[in-house]
Amino acid sequence: MLSKLLRLVLAVTLACALVPAAAAQTAPAGETSGPGVQRAFRGQLGASINNPGLQQTLELVWTKPTSSSANPLLSDAHVAAGVVHILTPAVTRLGGWVEYSPLSVLDLRAGADPSSYFGTFNSLMSFDAYSDPFDSDTREAQGDGEAGVGLRLYFAPTLKMKAGPVVMQASVELDRWWSSAAGPLFFEPRLDTLISTSGGGLANSSALAMYQWSLGRGGTLSAGAIHQQTYVFDAPANRIQRVGFIAVRDFGRDRFWLPNPRLTVILWNFLDDPSRKGQWGGAVAIRGQQTKAEHTPAMIADLSTSELASERMAAV
Repeated sequence: MLSKLLRLVLAVTLACALVPAAAAQTAPAGETSGPGVQRAFRGQLGASINNPGLQQTLELVWTKPTSSSANPLLSDAHVAAGVVHILTPAVTRLGGWVEYSPLSVLDLRAGADPSSYFGTFNSLMSFDAYSDPFDSDTREAQGDGEAGVGLRLYFAPTLKMKAGPVVMQASVELDRWWSSAAGPLFFEPRLDTLISTSGGGLANSSALAMYQWSLGRGGTLSAGAIHQQTYVFDAPANRIQRVGFIAVRDFGRDRFWLPNPRLTVILWNFLDDPSRKGQWGGAVAIRGQQTKAEHTPAMIADLSTSELASERMAAV
């Protein structure tokens, strides 16, 4: 089983690294790599509390428009592909994704994330049943996790819209997980929950609404409310649900020695959680992008990306 999973992780890793690059060719960042194809490089550093986390994300993205229509519903239709690397003190991931957006307000993304767990900070710790306690105190008493590998496959549709200064987005991410952990279940630090080692399924949903202020050459400031939920299909009692406030500051030009930086701040309260119901948590992330994206008014700029600080960060 372990040798098969290792071979699968290696094959998917190579595919994630090579397929998008082969499809888009190579070109200097910020220049076209083919007719209508644009390449962008993004880097982000984020931290969170309750669940404590630290995460670095690097992403290379190729985007090709599929419509020349001036209609706002069609003007941002595109296909895209990306390679993303995530590093935390507990795990490293090298994955890839492809995306088809038939409308400016709809993204359909599918991807794969092979992972290597270091065995630190309770990562890849095995459990026998979904009813077992897996809070931080229990994990600390049980000792460190184990080194190993894992694989996540996902499909993520996203609806988004912008009406004047109001931006809204709703998305659901359907995951399937495998890992080399010894037990029937393992603790996944990024999601902060238990998942089956042999194809465990779950859904991550997210919805947000924000008001956006234009600051002229100074970029934009957006603020509003966000709701998130993690639901493991085999363990409804372990549902994680939180609601809170989100603020995003796009600076619109180079600042702080970063190209086109964006600062994201989240504050949330746990409505449902096996061990933290009623508690507060938060996250902050700073991101730079080498090529500034160009979006139509119907587009919520990059809020559909799965690596914003609003997402669960790996525990450290």
